[in-house]
Amino acid sequence: PANSLDLNPIENTWHILKSCLGKHFTSEHHPHSEDELWEVLSKEWEEIDQSTLDRLIDSMPEWLADVIKAQG
Repeated sequence: PANSLDLNPIENTWHILKSCLGKHFTSEHHPHSEDELWEVLSKEWEEIDQSTLDRLIDSMPEWLADVIKAQG
């Protein structure tokens, strides 16, 4: 389905960023401002290896083939 995490590389990317945010913020420690949140997000985005993003994109044909094979 179109909403499948595997078929939306941006969802996988958001998952990576959310995991990174967990290093900075917890349920007890929230960002103090929108600026702080954007600062941390920007920093973490820059630290994601291009190879990680490339792998997400490169995996798309395989995932699509699996969906087609499963007639989904």
